[in-house]
Amino acid sequence: MDKPDFKIHTLDAKADPRPTTPEQEERAVRYVALPDYVPAGYPDEDSIDLLALWRVLVAYRRLLLGVFLLGMLLAAGVAFLSTPVYRAELVMAPANEKEGGKLSVLAGQFGGLASLAGVNLGSGGNNVDKVLATLKSRAFLVPFLREEKIPALYAKSASGEAPSLLEVYENFAEDVLAIRKDSKTGLVNLAVEWPDPALAARWANALVTQLNEHQRKAAIQQAQQSIDYLNQQLDKTTVVDMQQVIYRLIESQSKVIMLANVKQEYAMQVVDPAMAPEKPVRPQRTLILVLGLVLSIMLGVFVAFLLHGLKNFRQQMHRMQ
Repeated sequence: MDKPDFKIHTLDAKADPRPTTPEQEERAVRYVALPDYVPAGYPDEDSIDLLALWRVLVAYRRLLLGVFLLGMLLAAGVAFLSTPVYRAELVMAPANEKEGGKLSVLAGQFGGLASLAGVNLGSGGNNVDKVLATLKSRAFLVPFLREEKIPALYAKSASGEAPSLLEVYENFAEDVLAIRKDSKTGLVNLAVEWPDPALAARWANALVTQLNEHQRKAAIQQAQQSIDYLNQQLDKTTVVDMQQVIYRLIESQSKVIMLANVKQEYAMQVVDPAMAPEKPVRPQRTLILVLGLVLSIMLGVFVAFLLHGLKNFRQQMHRMQ
C-alpha cells in the first residue's frame, strides 16, 4: 500500500521525546492509512469525468459529423436503391378429407389382404405433410421452373455465368418459396417473394394448380397399376372369398380414378387465392434508416475515443523518451 504524504507522530513512553538519530526518528513515526478515505486532492479512480468525455467529443466533432453523414448516406443508399421484393400469399387446406376417411375405413377392413395382394390402399392423398414435401421436391419444382421459364430470369440478373438449373431450384426453394402449416387449424400458407408482384401472385396460384395436377395424375397412375395387378390376381385365384375381396379392392381403386378425374383440386383446396401485393416486404426503409442512425453514432464515438486514446499513448511514450 502506498504511503500517504501525511504523518502522525506518536511518542513512546520509554523513548526519548527528542530523537537524535534517524533510526530513533523512524521508530517514533507511525504511518496510519485510514480505510475508505481519500485525502483532499486525490481523485477517485472509479469515477467517470463526464466533462472530460464531453470535451473529447467536442474536440472530434468534425470526425463525428463525417462518420454520421457517411453512415446515413450508406443507410439511405441501401434503403432506397435496393430492389423491392413483394410477397404474394395464399391460404389452402386439404381437399379430400371425406374421401380419405372412406379409404381409411376400407384400408382397415381389407388392408391385410391388400398388402398380401401387393396393393397399397392409401389415404387418398390427404397426407398434408407428404403433399407439402412434394411441393418442395426436385421432381415437382424443376418441371415447374422450366415451364414458367424462371431460369431465364435468373440468367438475366446474373453478372457472370448463368446459374445452373439445380442452383435455380435451390434458390427458389429456399429464398423465394415459403410454406407454413398451422398445426391448430390445419391450414397451409404458401408465399412467393419476387420483385414483380404480379408474377409472384401468378406463381403462387400456379404452384397449387400444378401440385393438384401432379397429385391427381400420381393417384390415377397408382390406382390403375393396382387395378391391373388385381385383375391378374383375379384370373389366378379360384377362391370365392378371395375373389370378393379383390372385387372390392378393384371397386375402391376405380372410385379413386373417378374422383381424381372429376375433382380438379384433388390434394389441396385454395381458401384464399394470392393477389398482387401493393407494398414490398423488403427493404424496410424506416428500420434501415434508424439502424444507420444508431450505428453511425456508435461508430463515430468509438473512433473518437480510440483516436484520443492513441494520442495520449503517444504523448506518454514521448515523455518517457
